[in-house]
Amino acid sequence: MRNLIRRSDWRDVMPSTEQLDQSAAARTLDRDRIPNLDLQGLLSDDDAARSMLVEQIRSACLETGFFYVHNTCVGDDVVQRALAATRTFFALADDSPIKLDVHNEHASGLKGWTSIFGEPAYQKDTVAHVESFDIGQELTADQYRSLAIEPNIWPDVPGFREAILDYYEQATRLARALSEVFAEILGVERDFFNERSREKAPRTMRLLHYPANDAPVDKRNVGIAAHTDFECFTIMNQTASGLELTDVSGHWCEAPSDIAAFTVVLGDMMERFSNGWLTATGHRVVNTPWTRYSMILFFAVDGDYTVAPLPRFISAENPARYDPVTQGEHIARELKRSNAYRQATSGMVPGTDLID
Repeated sequence: MRNLIRRSDWRDVMPSTEQLDQSAAARTLDRDRIPNLDLQGLLSDDDAARSMLVEQIRSACLETGFFYVHNTCVGDDVVQRALAATRTFFALADDSPIKLDVHNEHASGLKGWTSIFGEPAYQKDTVAHVESFDIGQELTADQYRSLAIEPNIWPDVPGFREAILDYYEQATRLARALSEVFAEILGVERDFFNERSREKAPRTMRLLHYPANDAPVDKRNVGIAAHTDFECFTIMNQTASGLELTDVSGHWCEAPSDIAAFTVVLGDMMERFSNGWLTATGHRVVNTPWTRYSMILFFAVDGDYTVAPLPRFISAENPARYDPVTQGEHIARELKRSNAYRQATSGMVPGTDLID
């Protein structure tokens, strides 16, 4: 039995978001069957190795629904410096002026620090035990102004901005290389996504801290509730277990943290472009008694770019399942829904009788 409502029963709804079963149990996958792909061929001039890798990623998307990658262009030293900076920032007290100065209320809720329990509730009646720090592209003041984009705000932590931007830039390089593979898989020109992901693209990176806690592990207390990502695809780095993903059949699976440095999942826009041929990967983080950190890069197209099923995926037998929507509109719509859920459950925090 799938944990999703059948896609053919819906139009212009991402059923893998709202119809994900938050309470469904996750199974342990055979680690040998989890795609763990060596990206060296993608980053070299070896055409044969590249072609083989494209086929491996195609198979992973269609047969598993997610994959891990190693031998990337992101240096281990860059990852470790970014993680160290992340730990340093989140170790600050919540009433620290440094944290308060970069609270997301200073950037329309889009950039900066979100305190514990402030995460949107992607599923009803859930409380997310996580705090976050969000950035986007680092642009000039004139670019931010002309494009009407909220600028990044940076905490007064020595070396933080440099370490995080270094990781962001290298992870973006990895994302651009992967976007060319996805373009080939979808049968469009190789630079299709990169040409549509420029200064206006909401390529957000999130630093996430899941504090160790003793709240009950149940359907209300979560690390982050079940959802799909709003963009094209996502590159994840996680320090400890707790992440769970849906496979192509909609079953929840545990996602080990020690297979490779990066996990790649598909987002809503990839599903829309392919008219459901590729499936957005549902994911969630369970509430854990151990501390977790993760660094998440979302690869998005320009906010004003209208996403619709590509012609090659539409036919009389398989009409368009999703109406056109811009990347920005889709993000705004999903955040509005999930923030409304969070407001409705604002009393469900530790110390209340709702989670005892």
